[in-house]
Amino acid sequence: MSVHQALFRLYRPIIIPFAVIIVLADAVATAVVARFTDLKFSMWLTLGGQAAKYWILVIGIIVVAMHLRQFVVNGATRHEFLTGAAAFGLVLAVAWAVAVPLGHGIESAVLAAVGGQGSGYPVWTAGGALLRFGQQLPISLAYLVSGAMIATGFYRWRPPTGLAVMVAGAVPAVVADWLLGFDEWGGLPHGVPYPVGLPLSLAATGLVAWALHRAIGDVPIRRTAG
Repeated sequence: MSVHQALFRLYRPIIIPFAVIIVLADAVATAVVARFTDLKFSMWLTLGGQAAKYWILVIGIIVVAMHLRQFVVNGATRHEFLTGAAAFGLVLAVAWAVAVPLGHGIESAVLAAVGGQGSGYPVWTAGGALLRFGQQLPISLAYLVSGAMIATGFYRWRPPTGLAVMVAGAVPAVVADWLLGFDEWGGLPHGVPYPVGLPLSLAATGLVAWALHRAIGDVPIRRTAG
């Protein structure tokens, strides 16, 4: 079994319940708010967008902190682990990038059907959905790489150096959020044009991903206690 297949098998019991919880939370919150007033913002863009990036950040941390040693001592090379983990993370990032505009579309359609769209509600459009996908994908990739780099810093180096690596590793997440992050109306709150923000975000993520590859490529595998 390949690394990415093994990771999907390990994380399937986490991925499915998490997705169900987010959908139910959005449905309940939307129903409660819509019961008293027309919704003037997208609950899904708020909950789904925020949950996606922080969840994938934690996945990046756990994959390195918990599974690097496990796979290497069982015969996988560090390169195979990195390649498999990257494929696993890419699928998760793409899945969330699809889920964000898809969930917004469903929410928008339901609210329109029940007359619950308030003034200012960001009605779903094909162009808007494509933009949300184009925003969420690099954001998810940035958070994934940041999580993995933060874990690598503390796995490979002593705490003072690990802390410095953690700060540097957080750069892709911070940059992607600032340049591409969207609010509850689907807008770019910091006013950076998408064609400018995208390459800058990808450059920051790519640079830290390269550093991650170098750091893990020859990292010593720690012994377990006992």
